[in-house]
Amino acid sequence: MTETHRYLIALLCILFYALWVAVLFHKHKKKHKSKHSEISRESTLVVYASQSGTAEKIAQAKASQLEGSNSALVVSMASLSLSSLRSVSKAIFVVSTYGEGEPPDMGRKFNRALQQATRSNSKLLSHLQFEVVGLGDRQYSAFCQFAVTLFKGIEQLGGNAAKPLLKLDAGRGEHLVFLNNTNNDEHDKAAPMVLSSRTLLNDKGQPDSKQKLFALSFTAPTSQISEGKRLVPNVSMHWKAGDILDVLVYEGSYTSTGVVANSKPVVRSYTIASVPEEGDVKLVVRQLVKDDGSLGAGSGYLTESLQPQQQAVGVIRTHANANINNLHAPLLLIAAGSGVAGIRAQLAKRALLENAGPVWILFGERCPDTDNILDSTLSPFHQSSCISHKHIIYSQSPHEKGYVQHLLLQHCHGIRSFLGTEGLVYVCGRYDTMGKGVDTALCTILGDVQYQKLNEEHRYYRDLY
Repeated sequence: MTETHRYLIALLCILFYALWVAVLFHKHKKKHKSKHSEISRESTLVVYASQSGTAEKIAQAKASQLEGSNSALVVSMASLSLSSLRSVSKAIFVVSTYGEGEPPDMGRKFNRALQQATRSNSKLLSHLQFEVVGLGDRQYSAFCQFAVTLFKGIEQLGGNAAKPLLKLDAGRGEHLVFLNNTNNDEHDKAAPMVLSSRTLLNDKGQPDSKQKLFALSFTAPTSQISEGKRLVPNVSMHWKAGDILDVLVYEGSYTSTGVVANSKPVVRSYTIASVPEEGDVKLVVRQLVKDDGSLGAGSGYLTESLQPQQQAVGVIRTHANANINNLHAPLLLIAAGSGVAGIRAQLAKRALLENAGPVWILFGERCPDTDNILDSTLSPFHQSSCISHKHIIYSQSPHEKGYVQHLLLQHCHGIRSFLGTEGLVYVCGRYDTMGKGVDTALCTILGDVQYQKLNEEHRYYRDLY
């Protein structure tokens, strides 16, 4: 083969490669154009902003109930822009409120754009007919505040409200009216799960302690049960780190199998503490003791009423806001109390992977003498090679006491360097006692610009309740 032949072959390879790239680009462009061409003036856009998935389920239910539902498009607010709203004549928003009036993470960017647009006195949405359904909790003073803000903002931009703002207390189940008669009712997917073990984690505490923390393990039953409710066999359970187990808690007395006939359940949600490779669904549950000495419905059932080898009823629910797919970027795991469940699952996912990215764990609890539970709960992954740093702080320590946000500030320089421009942050625990403090500390450490990028690039995962 001569040198000329080699050049010709190389040239042909380059030409074929260029042609192949051009074909792929054309297909991608055609697909992209087709996707956006689905949005027409006649379409109804159903937009959800959800932190734990409930608003998304209601949005799907609302879309299925619309006449001519083929023209209803369900989209996340994370992918929504004001220009998208200019392409349709009708929009339905189903949004939750986070903490004291904040939008969910997927609604932050759109909310900023909306507020900026309202300051310009523009009427760019004067063509739009809209409605807003808000989900919230009346325990918070700013009940459904994001829904209120959204409604007023769109109205200020000229939008025409088809219905008054609807505010629902999800804690009281007011939202279930949208789900009861649709295929979106997750309770229809309820499946039996056997309590295989339950362990008191802070077993050095006093027997009458009001701060008992339990580790529970559930496995799939070997056979189906059908007493009182038709249950779907749950031969294999599928979930990702970050997903949630909704436990159906029935009022009244329980049978030997743990199921009550003909009673309506209440739902209690718990972050799953394990990964599927472990073969069981693990939970970490704080036993809630009320002022009158009675136990909370969910924690009382799981930590006292339900006995080992009895069957509970649960639904594994996807929690997209807590599912981390990038396993190679640095990961900062932050939790307090029963939030250790979330960081255990995220750590396990990386610990079982070769060459996973580094993990830095910050954990807060109450007393070092009774609540030194981190390593025992993370076991067998507590010594994983992917852990680069691990720090614990106690709020009731006789020496150096504080909260997990104080740990963040103590290690601010190291954390800023650790995260760099690609690092991820996962936070699990109570919003009011920890979540707000951690959020403020992160903003202080990173600065406004980097904190904003952390949010906009979806590198900030908040699993708060």
